[in-house]
Amino acid sequence: MVVIAVNILYIKIDDQKEVASTDITDHLTFLGLTESPSIVNNYRDDSQQDGQIWSYSRYGQTTITAKFLLQFFDRKDFKMAKHEIYRVFAQKGIFRLRTGVEPDIVRYCRASSFEIKSEPEEVNYCTFEVPFENPSGMRFSKLHTDEMKDEDFLDLNMNMDEETPSYHFKGQNKFSILNDSDIKIDPVEQRHDLKITIKHNGGKFTVKNTTTNTSWTYNQNLSGNDTLLLKGRRTFKNNNPDSANTDYGYITLAPGKNNFEVTGADDLEITFSFPFMYLG
Repeated sequence: MVVIAVNILYIKIDDQKEVASTDITDHLTFLGLTESPSIVNNYRDDSQQDGQIWSYSRYGQTTITAKFLLQFFDRKDFKMAKHEIYRVFAQKGIFRLRTGVEPDIVRYCRASSFEIKSEPEEVNYCTFEVPFENPSGMRFSKLHTDEMKDEDFLDLNMNMDEETPSYHFKGQNKFSILNDSDIKIDPVEQRHDLKITIKHNGGKFTVKNTTTNTSWTYNQNLSGNDTLLLKGRRTFKNNNPDSANTDYGYITLAPGKNNFEVTGADDLEITFSFPFMYLG
C-alpha cells in the first residue's frame, strides 16, 4: 500500500519520475492549488438586431496556481533553495500535477513564469505562487477505466450504490457503463480520449449507445484472432487502418449511465478505456 500525505504536490514532467514537493528542497511547504472552470461564450453580430446572438459555448484554458511557503536560515540558504525550486518548476515540458488531498485526480499543464522574492521584513520565510496553464481546462482520473480496481473507484469518491462499475463485457447483447465525468465524452468533436477494443468471430455487427443515440457498424468478417480498436471515427484491425470497412460512425458517452445494445454479434467482447473528466 502506498501512503499519500496531505499537503504535498506530486509533479511528473514528461516521462520523468514523479517527485514530491517535499523532495524539491528543505523546508518547502505546499499550501494548496487554486483552480476553477472557464466557460467561453461566442456570439455573432446581426447588423439589424440589437445586441449579439449566441453561437456556441466551450470550455477554455484555465490557470492552476500552486501556492508554497519557503523557510530558510539565511540569504545563502534562500538562494540555494530558490535555485532548486526553479530547477523543477522552470521546465518546458508537460507537467502532470496531483495533490495529497486528491491523489487519483491529475492535471496536465505547462508552467508559466514566476518569481520568488524575500522581503526584508520577512527574515526567514517567504510565500510564492507557481502558475500553470491547463490548455484542456479539465482534470482527469489518474487511471483509465480499464485499469481501475475496486479501491480506485472508491478513491474517486464514486457513488457505487450497487456493484463495482464494469468496462469489459463478453457475450452480452445489452449492457451499461458509467461515465463518472462532469461532461459528455466526445472523441470526434472534442477529441476526447476514448478507446474501444472489440473481438468477434463472425460477420457484420453494430454497437449502439442508446443513451446518446450514437452507433458504429463493422461490415466485414472477423476471426477469433482479430482485434478491432475504435478511436473516434478511426478503426484499426490488428493495428492496421480499417475504417473503410465501417459506416464511419462513432460512440459518445453521456455523463452518468450509458445503455448499450449489440446486434449481429452474440459473442462480442468489448472493452471501454477512458479517463474520467472533471471541471473543477
